[in-house]
Amino acid sequence: MTINEENYFEQVIGPLRQRPRRSDPDGLDESEEWWIGHFEYLKERGYMMRPRYRPGWQPSYIPGSFGSLYAEDAQRTPHPYIMDALRMSDSLIVALKLVKTSTGEDEITMLFSDDDHNSDPHNHCVRILEVLPVPGEDAEKILVMVWMRNVMDPRFRTIGEAIQFFKEMIESLQYMHRNNVAHRDCSLNNMAMEANSMFIRQYHPMAPKKRYDWNGRALHFSRTRRPPRYYLIDFGCSRMYDPSQPRPLEYSLKSGGYIPPEGLADMPCDPFATDVFFLGNLMRTSFLDGDPVMRQPGLSGFEFLRPLVIWLQMIPRNVLQWMKLHLGSPVSLESYGGGNYAHERFRKMSFFPRRFEQSIISSGRLQ
Repeated sequence: MTINEENYFEQVIGPLRQRPRRSDPDGLDESEEWWIGHFEYLKERGYMMRPRYRPGWQPSYIPGSFGSLYAEDAQRTPHPYIMDALRMSDSLIVALKLVKTSTGEDEITMLFSDDDHNSDPHNHCVRILEVLPVPGEDAEKILVMVWMRNVMDPRFRTIGEAIQFFKEMIESLQYMHRNNVAHRDCSLNNMAMEANSMFIRQYHPMAPKKRYDWNGRALHFSRTRRPPRYYLIDFGCSRMYDPSQPRPLEYSLKSGGYIPPEGLADMPCDPFATDVFFLGNLMRTSFLDGDPVMRQPGLSGFEFLRPLVIWLQMIPRNVLQWMKLHLGSPVSLESYGGGNYAHERFRKMSFFPRRFEQSIISSGRLQ
């Protein structure tokens, strides 16, 4: 529901740090200045930010020149509330995420990071390494996590690699639901992978194809040789429910640019069901059919998964079936992804997704 969605973000989440337009495109903005203002505090806690975010920073390039495209200290974080840093004790790259306590994101993330949950192999929720208070600000906290990559980079090379990603995301969502938590924004943007084992040398968090020392490309193994681990991230929209009470219906939020049928009809629905709908939609738009809105083509070789995707997108009518889904059930990745598919390579289809292209041809707009 659009109105409720807008109210939710305005009243509960809201912008943590504004990123205003600047006359100097290479200069520091307000959100970057905030992080620089906390440099000494973070250093005392054992975290070192990059040179750009240290007090007194002067650019190594001529502002406004092409040098800003290639300089390491010109690389800015795309999200004003997320900063990368090195943990000084072991040089691990971490993400520092500024969150509002009013969202409950810190509580839900810490729940899945405690000892009981952390040891469960089905738990693929992002882990918290440490929670830092923000000096002088009780309404905000800084969550410290391992820095992760976009799940699509480096690209998948075999169908089996993609199937492993699907398996871990299904396990993760089921694990959250078994613990009475709905993610509510289960899109590709809120999935990430811990891929340090894939890389020969550490990659740069803002330019992941380059090495951290800015000296050449970040070479890596395939996902098959060095499997990454996939995680659900960003619990700012998530909700925890009382298992002793009937689960309330919620107006769905738009996730990944999509909204379930109940949302389009302005009807509240089971938040667990919408999670599963979005998971099936992700598999459809990112792998099977492509996404005409993002002009992203589909991938050949995944048609065998269509029955599973259709089944997942019908889950809003039967959540109990979803909770019983396991890798050996009739409607599972194990059933569709074995045999010759596991190591088979795939390729991108035409620029337009198959169904989208067919609709254009049938309407006579493409000759």
